[in-house]
Amino acid sequence: MLLMTVTTDYSPTMVRAKAEIYRSRAWRVALGVAAVGGMLYAGTFVNGATMVTATELFKKGFGLHQTSVRKLAKLTGKDEGELQRFVDDKLSVVSKVQQLLKGEINVKTLRQAFVAANAHLDIFMTALAVDAAVDVAVPFVGSLAIVPFSFGLAWRILCIVIDEYEQCALALHDFAFR
Repeated sequence: MLLMTVTTDYSPTMVRAKAEIYRSRAWRVALGVAAVGGMLYAGTFVNGATMVTATELFKKGFGLHQTSVRKLAKLTGKDEGELQRFVDDKLSVVSKVQQLLKGEINVKTLRQAFVAANAHLDIFMTALAVDAAVDVAVPFVGSLAIVPFSFGLAWRILCIVIDEYEQCALALHDFAFR
């Protein structure tokens, strides 16, 4: 199974198989995020780093990172820049979430990206607000109370990201091989 998740294979069958494997393991990452959620103030930073790392690994596994796109361009004879723009356009909302988790953009910028993309990730925006408010209002107890919420939120976000990556990889295959 490990080999299947790390090899670059552009076939729709393999993309769907990888998505199922990633979905079946997303709860483990979410559990780690929830466990760290109890750390006062540091939880948000560590959780962000954990989520970014997981989503980057998923992106690489689906063959959507720059090196894989370059290989696909060589394989199909398509323009690398065109394929990379295709991926970037399809994943604009996921990229914005990652930028927020890395601290590169603020919540207002992320909200604008969601509106522009007609994305319905209201739960994510609500969770960010709740997490920040709880950390400030009730520092220690609030952090512990947020742990189950962190698990559910992390698991849901990971599933959304996996779905987005799966759809992008399938669309990229169709686009590259037509």
